[in-house]
Amino acid sequence: MDIRKIEMTIAVVDTRPVRPVTQRSTNESLRTLDLPNHRSENKDGEFEPASRSMRSAESTVRMEAPQSVLAKDPIVCECMRVKRSTLINAMEAGCHTVQALSMRTGAGATCGGCLPRLAELTAETLWQTAYCIEVINRAPRVKSFRFEVPPCHGLGQLQPGQRLIVRGTIGGVDVHRPYTLTSSVTERRYYEITVQREPHGIMSNWLFDNMGPGRAVAILPPSGTCVFELHDSRPLVCLVGGIGITPALGICRSAATSGARRRVHVDYSVSTRSEMVCAEELSELASQHPTITCHTRITREEGRFQAADLARLSAELPDCDWLICGSKLFQADAERLLRQHGIAPQCVHIESFHAFSDAIPAEPPATAVMTPQQRRLAGYGLLIAVAAFVVQALLGIKWPLFDRLQATTAYSAVTGAGLVVLLMVQWRLAYLRLRNGAAKSTRAYGLHIAIGPAVLGMMWLHSTHLGYELSMAVCLSFLGGLATGAVLGAYPRSPQWEMVRRVILGCHIALSCVGSGFAVTHGFTALWY
Repeated sequence: MDIRKIEMTIAVVDTRPVRPVTQRSTNESLRTLDLPNHRSENKDGEFEPASRSMRSAESTVRMEAPQSVLAKDPIVCECMRVKRSTLINAMEAGCHTVQALSMRTGAGATCGGCLPRLAELTAETLWQTAYCIEVINRAPRVKSFRFEVPPCHGLGQLQPGQRLIVRGTIGGVDVHRPYTLTSSVTERRYYEITVQREPHGIMSNWLFDNMGPGRAVAILPPSGTCVFELHDSRPLVCLVGGIGITPALGICRSAATSGARRRVHVDYSVSTRSEMVCAEELSELASQHPTITCHTRITREEGRFQAADLARLSAELPDCDWLICGSKLFQADAERLLRQHGIAPQCVHIESFHAFSDAIPAEPPATAVMTPQQRRLAGYGLLIAVAAFVVQALLGIKWPLFDRLQATTAYSAVTGAGLVVLLMVQWRLAYLRLRNGAAKSTRAYGLHIAIGPAVLGMMWLHSTHLGYELSMAVCLSFLGGLATGAVLGAYPRSPQWEMVRRVILGCHIALSCVGSGFAVTHGFTALWY
């Protein structure tokens, strides 16, 4: 990699590196990246400073930007792996607002950290000035900050678990961090965030030292998809430690003020009593609302959350959702216990926080989904394949080998079973959406599209003809469902065709339900005879 024309400028606040800037000597736009090994792992998502050994070795360190940052087409949304070119193409197609870009490409739909970058592309002013109206001491190193709700935010519908991105200018550098809302979703006067002061936390120290009534910050509208439905019939158990109490606090306050009937239990672990945050308020909420219970665990006196505690909660609250939030060690231990106890992964939600920046990691995450270009290609390919299947069936094209195989019971049973397995995987997306797992359903969407061609291929292996009566009903409903799904995949969300998309989506769901019902009937009939 040629770095001869790259300069490195590092913004420093109180001897701590905040945000280095990579600048080429050409007219390329500025890009920011993280210093190597400078990410913090604390709850607030703060940057840690360089270690002493790193500082002493700075003169010998080659400050090279990762290849992915210097790429001409950088990834803007890390969660959904959406590139800048994809967003530019969407804007050229008529998406001129952040909301439209998010609907079409999926960018900003998960954590919301890339919303400022989307706003830069659309030239929108999403940031709103919010004035602090109250600061409340919660613990020796914990405070709650309440900011007035800007007028343009007043009509939005909040959900428990959403985050508020706060921006402050520190040493001439704009720094923004996400904080979970701890105020109730019914509260319309203020947003509350509860922050723990970290020794090297840039934003948390700035808030503690500078924020007070009348002081202003910039905020984005609450966002994020790690939210919890208050009217879900399944119980919710929150295993939280230390400052990880924040999402559980927001959930309990929201459940109490909204009159929700969902059963919520909070198991709150802290090392000492002095570290408890809002423990008295949680106990009061539990005494006033029968659907809320809380157990505070002083680990130096009672020990950590153990397998026996998990077994008791599982027996008391079966078929529940689990929320884990705390330090990395706490999260790892809790997740391991749940896994050992046989809790299904889709029932476990882990709330983690990382610092936002414009840095792009060199390696994509293992959970990367299909890109919009891949979805479009898969959609067009599936449409062509469906048309080819119909044409060869109508023309009565013979496939001697497959005709002989399809006439045997064993072959039909195996390919039929394969179709059933693929259908079950396809219905996983609907299951996740019903469970209100927005982030997981978004990631499952790519798999849902990718399996479409496999379903068609298995249909062709099972039968190259349309069949008669019930078999034809199964085949036609499947083909209709695949065709409508291919259209939805080839043409992502866009404000220009949202109504048409809803109609096609309704047809897709109806055909999928009818086809699955016909398939089950067909399978039982074949087995019976």
